[in-house]
Amino acid sequence: MSLRTLGLAATAMAVLVLATPALAAPDPEQAPILATVQKFFDALAAQDSTTIRGIVLPGGVYTAVRVNADGSTKVSRRPVDESFSTSIDPGLNERMWSPVISRRGPMATVSAPYEFQLNGKTTHCGVDVFSLVKSDGAWKIAGLMWTQEPAACPELKAQK
Repeated sequence: MSLRTLGLAATAMAVLVLATPALAAPDPEQAPILATVQKFFDALAAQDSTTIRGIVLPGGVYTAVRVNADGSTKVSRRPVDESFSTSIDPGLNERMWSPVISRRGPMATVSAPYEFQLNGKTTHCGVDVFSLVKSDGAWKIAGLMWTQEPAACPELKAQK
């Protein structure tokens, strides 16, 4: 191999290395963000409205978007302060998978497919979108929006 060929190969390698984006370090806030969302689900299953009120900021809104069989949608909104104010119905269980976290400073969103069960029976699946804010050193849920799609479970579960 000539020096010229060796030099060209070295130059090409240097260009490739410089053009390849550096692998970003994992965000250390992802684990506490997901832990807050999981704590919400665990409190829901445990009928623990006190814990939910402790991790949800007052003044937020829950928004449910139900997709009807005819393709139309029904949007229901309720203030966080009115939801889970006293007790939670027994038998509720919700689990998510494949969460996607987006964070900028003290603001984050978590989007994930989920399955909702009542007394062990799946009633629907959908996509949750949590908005969170880091306040006084802790991640709090500022709001939650979700779809309610009774026929979407097979499709969403296939994305695992």
